[in-house]
Amino acid sequence: MTTLSTLKTRIAADLDDTSGAYGDDIADAISRAIEFYQPVRFGFNETRDETFTTVAGQQIYSSEDDTAIPAFYRLDLVTVTVAGQVRRLDRVDPGELELLSDSSASTGDPYAYAYFDNSLRLYPIPGAGYTIRMVGHIKKAAPASDEEAGNVWMTEAYQLIRCAAKKYLAENVTEDAQLQARMERAEERELGRLVKQSGARIGSGMIVPTQF
Repeated sequence: MTTLSTLKTRIAADLDDTSGAYGDDIADAISRAIEFYQPVRFGFNETRDETFTTVAGQQIYSSEDDTAIPAFYRLDLVTVTVAGQVRRLDRVDPGELELLSDSSASTGDPYAYAYFDNSLRLYPIPGAGYTIRMVGHIKKAAPASDEEAGNVWMTEAYQLIRCAAKKYLAENVTEDAQLQARMERAEERELGRLVKQSGARIGSGMIVPTQF
């Protein structure tokens, strides 16, 4: 299983860094590469697994209610389960809910939501506990440790992050123009492969690659 430690060792070997002089730079380059690609949608950073339960009388839900709520780059679908039936919530403008949600706002089964300030606002105000499911493009975290197993950036996107990190190092640390050019081409090829692979899996046409 590929881990952050494995990738660091591999990049050090690629750079012939036998003394460990570039250790901190390699770690920084990997972090920058992951941060750069987190907002890019692939098949492996989509989810339908994030759910939370509403509280009667509470209209707005944030990271305090579910840490995943502010982590979504795009919400494709939000559903509510009422009496065992799954219903789609309509997305509305935050301003519309602001006007509706005054002291006379109704309570009941939610049928609409707005996303604003990294929070979900439901309408009507939930009158009971309902399961809310969020589906879409979510921020996948970088590895929490060198030995964390199964992190998507070290498995699905390993080669992409390796190339992007080496390109950054060549440009900003070793100042190797030839390596930078090679890694830029390799990065583009790997990005194209992942985009094609993701598109074949989901067939949604919703992946938007970063433009170089």
